[in-house]
Amino acid sequence: MQYTPPPPYRPPELKALYFIAGVIALAIIVSLAVYYYTEYIWFEAVGYGNVFVTYIKYSIGFFLLIFTIFIVFLTATNIAVRRVTMEFLGEPFKIPHILNLIISLFAALSLHSLWKTMLFYFNASDFGIKDPLFGMDAAFYTFKLPFLKILLGAMLAAVVISTAIAILAYIYAFRWVKSFDEFKEIFPGSGFVHFSVMALLIFSLAAALVYVSRYELVHSQHGLLSGAGYVEANILSPSLILVSALALVTGLVSAYLIAKKNFEMMAYVIAIFVVISILATVIVPFAVQKLQVEPSELSYESKYLSYSINYTLHAYGLQNVKYQYFEYNPSLSYKDVAEAKATIDNVRVWDHRPIRDVFRQLQQIRTYYFINDVDVDRYWINGSYVQLMIAARELSTDLLPSRAQTWLNKHLIYTHGYGVVASPVNTVSKEGLPDFVVYDIPPKGEIEIERPEIYYGEMTDDYVVVNTLQEEFDYPMGDVNYFTKYAGDGGVKLDYMRKLLYSFRFGDINLILSNYITDESRLMMHRDIVERVSTIMPFLVYDDDPYVAVIDGQIYWIIDAYSLLDGFPYSAEIGKYNYMRNPVKVFVNAYNGSVRFYIVQEDAYVRTLENAVPGFFQRDVPEEFRKHIRYPRDYFNVQAYIYSTYHMKDVTAFYNREDVWAIPSEKFEGDVIKMEPYYATLAIDDRPEFVLMIPFTPKDRDNMIAWMAARCDESYGELIIYEFPKGELIYGPMQVEARIDQDSELSKLFTLWDQAGSRVIRGNLLVIPINNSVLYIEPVYLRGESAKIPELRGVIAVHNDELKMGSNLYEALEMLFTGKAEVTPKEEKPTETAEQKLELLKEYYSKLSEAVKEGDWATFGEMLKKIGEVLGYKEQ
Repeated sequence: MQYTPPPPYRPPELKALYFIAGVIALAIIVSLAVYYYTEYIWFEAVGYGNVFVTYIKYSIGFFLLIFTIFIVFLTATNIAVRRVTMEFLGEPFKIPHILNLIISLFAALSLHSLWKTMLFYFNASDFGIKDPLFGMDAAFYTFKLPFLKILLGAMLAAVVISTAIAILAYIYAFRWVKSFDEFKEIFPGSGFVHFSVMALLIFSLAAALVYVSRYELVHSQHGLLSGAGYVEANILSPSLILVSALALVTGLVSAYLIAKKNFEMMAYVIAIFVVISILATVIVPFAVQKLQVEPSELSYESKYLSYSINYTLHAYGLQNVKYQYFEYNPSLSYKDVAEAKATIDNVRVWDHRPIRDVFRQLQQIRTYYFINDVDVDRYWINGSYVQLMIAARELSTDLLPSRAQTWLNKHLIYTHGYGVVASPVNTVSKEGLPDFVVYDIPPKGEIEIERPEIYYGEMTDDYVVVNTLQEEFDYPMGDVNYFTKYAGDGGVKLDYMRKLLYSFRFGDINLILSNYITDESRLMMHRDIVERVSTIMPFLVYDDDPYVAVIDGQIYWIIDAYSLLDGFPYSAEIGKYNYMRNPVKVFVNAYNGSVRFYIVQEDAYVRTLENAVPGFFQRDVPEEFRKHIRYPRDYFNVQAYIYSTYHMKDVTAFYNREDVWAIPSEKFEGDVIKMEPYYATLAIDDRPEFVLMIPFTPKDRDNMIAWMAARCDESYGELIIYEFPKGELIYGPMQVEARIDQDSELSKLFTLWDQAGSRVIRGNLLVIPINNSVLYIEPVYLRGESAKIPELRGVIAVHNDELKMGSNLYEALEMLFTGKAEVTPKEEKPTETAEQKLELLKEYYSKLSEAVKEGDWATFGEMLKKIGEVLGYKEQ
């Protein structure tokens, strides 16, 4: 047969493309270099320069590994295509090397965020617990398996992409061939060898990936069971080994058939492989599950359910919960209550939501200050162990008047917040407001604060420059503003080169042009505390609710850090994770930004990080720091949710869901919400302790069945479950809420208050265990429609079938237990504060003005009268 010679091949002109790619690459390289160098300077300034170097080492190493995998396979394919086409066409078909480079860079950049898997693989520390199916330590599944899968997946992707490029190249190079038969006849033998090798690589890598992936069976999720069940262990796992072996055999046979140009037989071989794979991994396991296991599920799955219970408890730190029987005694006397003084004195009658509004109205002082959140902590004040509601007074430049939001104000003058606000959880002034123990600017009160300035916090999103020729605004005092100059060592010390680099990084030319910035100036960035600590240690997950504490006269932020994993064997998932611990507490100094990571509980995850960055974590928590750490609510919530089901360690009870618990509901501001864990001071081991607690009810029932506590003081981290007698009725939160709703006297009073232009707010219901009995406490707040300040107007105390409300907790308890006559709250409107009076005057004046415009003289007279009443004038 006579062939028509192909037209001469002319490679495209790529100079312009190379030039554009070079310019883009240079811009990217310069930007990255500036970013990483300025980041390194910052890491050095906070004392973690070696940590940054470690991250860069693993980051670049992973990038180069993925890049090398792709560039090797793509280059090998490029060489093979050139040699095959050279053999027949007389000149090589040249795939541009820049294409290989672009694809390799794109692949490496796409997978770059997974570089952490490489760090964990090479520094893995054992958990000391092996899975029952494969006998591997849990570290293999959590720290090593992810990296192995990424490596095999990257190699398989590189081979597949290389094969696709080769096919397209050969189609183009031999585009003049009219049929596949003609192609097989003229295509060089070396080309078939090339395809044989690629087919063998594809099937071999697929076989390895299938073999490795079978280890994931130990953390699969299905139905009641977490992890491999009977079918996975006895049918699917062997089937995956079979499929892996068949894939390898299919690769070898396919490579041989391609070399022999027998594509029809190869198609049959691949079809047989696919059919057997589907039968082995889908149809047979499904049939065994439906026909054999499900009819006798408990007998088949009993062993695996036991694994799931035990490993889930271990994964969430619940394996050593201290279990105690609560010998419930319905009788409780006033003497018992009086003897539990440490507990009663710290019952939280101030909910964190209403008191936040109070703090904002009374203690923000100026419009640019903002109280973001209120937290609970404990302090020794005048020899007493006192729980406090405490909040930081931060500064937000976004709250400055729009004309004042200049670059100078935002970055050089308004640089920091000032002080904290604190009040005991249970004290109330005669006006129904908190009794402050730290207040005003400069801070006054029972707790001494030497450094009230807050340069680092929850609302500090932008950078600032301190130690400049422009003094910083410090705090207001009446009509006078005081200014200061930073005296700490926080931030990056600037020189001209650093000003240039940070100006480029932030896209802010003012850093260079400003005459106020000198070589002694310091640039503070990463001032948002959660973003700050996650930049330093990105492998931990941080609680989104940091809390503030005053320690040795300094203001610190305390942040809980969690270990979260998704590959722990036989553990139940919550969201996408099935392992959670709280091994680390982070302390951030609000003045100089120093960050310290303290290990408070041992954990394989943190030991792995210690192997990667030696000396990073500290174990000796200073005593003054330890006094302020607390068990985190988010972690406790997760543990309570898991334990509500997994406390049933008996497999039959677990399978039948005989004793499932639930977190109860409660009423707040008229809405039914899930009850939040709350901090309380309880007598455990015969001494008062700060604990975090939550009650449980049976699922779909309202009576209380147990309560759970996490200790926060000397025995930090110990969990205790107190279970009530199952044959005795103990009121649950919603039953108590219903009793309050049904009380005729309270109902009348709440209706009266609501009709008087106010809104009744019922706070959190607290369940307080005392002397083997239970006391229920619920605060009641009143908020006027024209005022934003909620006032505590009463406290409801409930025990058994008795219910009383007093003006404060002690009065309510006295009425409840001594039979003292109830004090009927006055119906007249409570005394307004100056700010409330101002709000009322504004409202009445507005209505008076409207009345004048409309000629409504009756309303005019009424508003004038009300204005007089607010001002204290009485009709004669």
